[in-house]
Amino acid sequence: MIVLKRINNNAVLCIDPAGHQVVALGKGLAHCTVGKDIDLNLVDHTFYDVEPRYVELMRDLSLDYLEVSAQIVNVARGMLGYDLSPNIEVALADHIQFAIQRMREHIYLSAPLSYDLQQNYPLEYKIAQWSLGLIRQHFGVALPSNEISGIAMCLINGAYSSAGASSSDEAEKQDSLLEQIISLIESNMGVSVNREGFGFARFATHLQYLIRRVASGNSISSDNSEMYQMAAADNRAVSSCVDAIAALISSAYRQSLTDEEKLYLILHVNRICSRSDVAPSGNNPSA
Repeated sequence: MIVLKRINNNAVLCIDPAGHQVVALGKGLAHCTVGKDIDLNLVDHTFYDVEPRYVELMRDLSLDYLEVSAQIVNVARGMLGYDLSPNIEVALADHIQFAIQRMREHIYLSAPLSYDLQQNYPLEYKIAQWSLGLIRQHFGVALPSNEISGIAMCLINGAYSSAGASSSDEAEKQDSLLEQIISLIESNMGVSVNREGFGFARFATHLQYLIRRVASGNSISSDNSEMYQMAAADNRAVSSCVDAIAALISSAYRQSLTDEEKLYLILHVNRICSRSDVAPSGNNPSA
């Protein structure tokens, strides 16, 4: 395999003899020379046909998260009866990293769809349940059991096709709502979101999870109301934007968002606005 470019110290983009692009992962790959054959002895994992926006995200992910994600996805591919996206390892690594970050900041989100996921997607749920033990073993962090649902949803959303997918009408409704929400973020926060960037793809995935909960009538609510009030006070522009997003979702599904759901949105709006694939638009949102 020929090295096309370095992604970070542990990942390089290559091309194999058949012309397929491959991301090679392993310690010490920073010393590989662009344009030369890679030393296969340094390669621990290979990911084929990863989309460019996900390749770029790898710059922000440590080797440990990608390795754990690769182990989980290897198990999932062996157990599930459908194909998973070639981007799933990167998306899941990002999800795990963010889950650990939230826990260290004492932000806990409940998972009201846990029972439905366990009943409708038992294999995905079982894999996600096992994943928590693997994460604890590697990072010394015991994620709360509600993160089982988050990991299971990541696997389900990473399927090329799976049972229980949304109807075409519902999918169109969600796509339209997503575009309205992104346009609202751009207007309120004075940024321009790259629809081809990973920040957009990640936000769309998390928003889909939120919309599924709202559409099913399963709102999340726990002891995070005080934390929401603090986050809203510290991020007034984002909080105002989130209120507008909540109004859009409420109008579409006839259900108001709880404080915890709005906290969830504050986290993700902050995240999409801080990514490198989001550029200033020239508008200045009020503080």
